[in-house]
Amino acid sequence: MLISKVALFVTKLAFEHQLITISAGTKMIRLVFFWILATTSLAAEPDWNIYDELLSSHLAAAEKDGLALNLVNYESIAADPNFYSIVNQIILFDVEQLNSTQEKLAFYINAYNILTIKLILDNWPVASIRDIGNFFKGPWDVVVLENADGKLTLDDIEHNIIRTFNEPRIHFALNCASVSCPDLRHEAYRADQLDEQLDDQTRLFLDNAKGLLLDGDRLRLSKIFDWYAVDFEVFGSLENFVKLYRPELQFDNVRTNLRYNWNLNSTP
Repeated sequence: MLISKVALFVTKLAFEHQLITISAGTKMIRLVFFWILATTSLAAEPDWNIYDELLSSHLAAAEKDGLALNLVNYESIAADPNFYSIVNQIILFDVEQLNSTQEKLAFYINAYNILTIKLILDNWPVASIRDIGNFFKGPWDVVVLENADGKLTLDDIEHNIIRTFNEPRIHFALNCASVSCPDLRHEAYRADQLDEQLDDQTRLFLDNAKGLLLDGDRLRLSKIFDWYAVDFEVFGSLENFVKLYRPELQFDNVRTNLRYNWNLNSTP
């Protein structure tokens, strides 16, 4: 099934005008919309229940290119009104209402993953996120959100906001829409569960061949550990970090050289 052009057009309108119209013609819809807007602005963090439903409905555990992962059904997401509600919620949310590190991290991890899906749909069809853009401006350089923190690209959200909290486990929560990326969870990240969720994401990634592979006495890790090596220095070494989650492993040396598969994490 091809993605509906109408659905993609609605997404574009939602982002540009910050308003999603599910159906026209009644004042009640407008009243409900403004009630949502008013209550959202008062919340410490958004209500992520709709995002939970979206993830549960459109993720499927499977294999692709020989790796186990949660595949994303982008075509069915594009046809789901909940997705446009979530994008709108991210756009409208007042981030100055976020009081704690956990609230801000949870919000921006969810925002990064949601807006990455939107970027894929805005450029559909693509075989890889790296097909988006050109030599001068890649997918991580596109402005995807504007709020009190500025005009933000995916790179801005990751490097200038999320990484500033010095929490290395976030690298296993951010999803770049690729096979070798850490998986999308079947639930949203929440401030009051964030520590447990990040721990679980780290463990899942290190239990997966795309994150860790024992090759004789050599431990081979995802290139994520190379790209963000400085973030793991707080543990003294990568060996120390891995041992926290895989204490049973025996190895003599570590290499961060697993092939990174940038193919889209999409269902067939």
